[in-house]
Amino acid sequence: MSFVMLPFLSSPPASAAESEAPRPLPGELESAELADFDKFDPKRAALVDLALKLGRTHRLNRYLFGSADPEKGGFDCSGSIYFILSQAGIQPARSSAAQYDWIREAGLLTEVPASAGSLEAPVFKKLQPGDLVFWAGTYRPTDGRTNKVTHVQMYLGVEKASGKPVMIGSSDGRSYSGKARCGFGVYDFKVPSRQSKARIIGFGPPPGLEKLQKPAQP
Repeated sequence: MSFVMLPFLSSPPASAAESEAPRPLPGELESAELADFDKFDPKRAALVDLALKLGRTHRLNRYLFGSADPEKGGFDCSGSIYFILSQAGIQPARSSAAQYDWIREAGLLTEVPASAGSLEAPVFKKLQPGDLVFWAGTYRPTDGRTNKVTHVQMYLGVEKASGKPVMIGSSDGRSYSGKARCGFGVYDFKVPSRQSKARIIGFGPPPGLEKLQKPAQP
């Protein structure tokens, strides 16, 4: 699914056979496949490395709304972030909306203006590997949340092979290498077009990152 589609909903299948066909799994990377990984801030490098290891270990976990537990067979977007950070010894909020508030209340959030229509926008010069990125407008929430956040992923940096930015998390239909995928793993990082209902509204590092020493092993 591109950024103009809903991450939690999919179009009705054209046939029963199509509905039974498994969706392709997301990508997986090694830390060394990220450009300038050896120059990352050590704590951010530790978090990114752990996220990628977990992405490989749990790559068979598909998108599962409401789950933050790999034993259930999948994660939703915020559940995958919750799992990564918990494994790193950081105790995050659970939902994407609550994770946004968690970072904002810690004074770590960079807000993205609606005018930022591409990665060339000045605000994205502040984006760093390990930051959580938040979207609004990817679907219509019904849980009474007080902010507009509906999706979250973790920014990883730029892939050496493609020269393109990538992120990690769980999603239903976003793309990797231009092909729609489903599940927990690596995805292309893109800014929604101005015509899209979805947009990135903020990003920032998880509180507690500064205390990260050595990531837990998956």
